[in-house]
Amino acid sequence: MKKGLMLFITGILAVSLAACAGTRDPKTLYDEATKKTSELDSMEMNSVIKMQMIQGETTADISMDMNMKMSGINTEGMKYSAEGTTEASGQAFDISIYYENGYYYMITMGQKMKYAMDLNSIMEQVKNGSAMGNFQSDYLKDLTIMKEGSDQKLTFSVDSEKLDTYVQEMMSRVGADLSGTSYRIKDASGEATVNKDGYFVNSKMKMTLEMEMQGQTLSMVMDVDSTTVNPGKAVEVTTPDLEGYTEIDVGGLGQ
Repeated sequence: MKKGLMLFITGILAVSLAACAGTRDPKTLYDEATKKTSELDSMEMNSVIKMQMIQGETTADISMDMNMKMSGINTEGMKYSAEGTTEASGQAFDISIYYENGYYYMITMGQKMKYAMDLNSIMEQVKNGSAMGNFQSDYLKDLTIMKEGSDQKLTFSVDSEKLDTYVQEMMSRVGADLSGTSYRIKDASGEATVNKDGYFVNSKMKMTLEMEMQGQTLSMVMDVDSTTVNPGKAVEVTTPDLEGYTEIDVGGLGQ
């Protein structure tokens, strides 16, 4: 009986050691996947963004479903296109976006607009459409890892104070004016899947925040789900017909 017990314990230990041998440090895996994914020179991504805004007893749901393609990433010749649908207040409308040579082109609700935007600003907008954004691993807490077939899934929560700082810096870089508006990120959490080649292939984020605008309190819950299509495979961005766009001055909007 003792021999049987020893064999049982030995078997359990063998399985445990085998499992430990195949487990990566989650922070190292996250950092390596961030670096490898950021070095891609082209990418295709599908993102679903859902927001629920609550003000008193009024609730508004907004959703956006986008397919995004980029080529020449991290170069002056970067091209970016996005096609999708936005739905708000029960109404849906298509949106088409294109970026090249310092200009952002958009078609929505029958209007064709273009305006100047520098490369850093468009990159911030693209990152904001991805669940992972540009978070460094020191933004994350409670980072855990588990195997899912040949993939590895990371789960985490996000440090609210560091996320606040990140959002403020991002808004400043894209030229957004938040004067008269204050907000507090209450909580944020997410998960990221890394494939066998070391690339992020899916990421999800959920964030809850409160905003104060003109004496009114607005609560918002945001869910972002992004999937990278065949990371590492070359993606071509086709230039559309850029005639017929009206140039606008975004600096004058809201004045």
